[in-house]
Amino acid sequence: MLRYVRVDTEEDLLDALHKDGAWLLSGGTDLLVKMRSGLVRPKSLVDPAGVPELRGIETASGALRIGAATPLVEILASKDVAGRAPLLVDVLRSLGCVQIRNRATLGGNLANASPAADSAIPLLLYETVLELRGGDGDRTVPIGEFFLGPGRTLLRRGEYIRVVSIPASRDDWLPFFHKVGRRRALTIAIASVGGLAAGPKGSAVDVRLAAGSVAPVPLRLRSVERWLAGRALDDEAIAHAAELAAQEVSPIDDVRATALYRRAVTRDLVVRFLERVRNT
Repeated sequence: MLRYVRVDTEEDLLDALHKDGAWLLSGGTDLLVKMRSGLVRPKSLVDPAGVPELRGIETASGALRIGAATPLVEILASKDVAGRAPLLVDVLRSLGCVQIRNRATLGGNLANASPAADSAIPLLLYETVLELRGGDGDRTVPIGEFFLGPGRTLLRRGEYIRVVSIPASRDDWLPFFHKVGRRRALTIAIASVGGLAAGPKGSAVDVRLAAGSVAPVPLRLRSVERWLAGRALDDEAIAHAAELAAQEVSPIDDVRATALYRRAVTRDLVVRFLERVRNT
């Protein structure tokens, strides 16, 4: 029999998660789909929504700290998030429908570790740090090291994401996010690209790029960033950067698209982003 366990303290949460067959229910918008399809068979679902330390949004030591069990609708309503991480707000507005955003959480979306996870793109670009807690204590992990593969993360048994911490950053970023899918709404990305750029018009003094659904994990396009740093964004530079991006990703063929198409989309979205940077 499947048990539902709602906890109100982190001590009770740790205890419940160490039970055999326990799964964390942080929103459940991904987990319940997997249960219905028979991919996972939990013995108990542990709901941390009543744990105050895992909910809410605050600024401390210059960082924007978001409780991992905070529903997306609360993040979208936060003026602090809108002011300090506007790209995250833009991306979350396109994640699912209203009902999903009322339930879904950042912690749940990240722990699900889908290569197409939209929220991972802005968090990678903002160089987010995840604060984890488990039976062996606390640790912090840069989000770029958190994902190991489809459905796989650094989380140990009984460990959970406690806080999503976005460090202080420059406030003049030009944000960009676009994903391509088979329909206009509620789509899972065939490929997505996000970017942040700052500097004089027509150049890439400081640029960050990330892509989703084109590799086993969401990833920063580091080779493209390094090559672009400080360059004037003429047509030749933009074309070369786009080609570097297509080479850096490692997509697969699946029921939604071919690897060749995903590379082409990545290339085109990088061009779109850099042309916007050049012209803004």
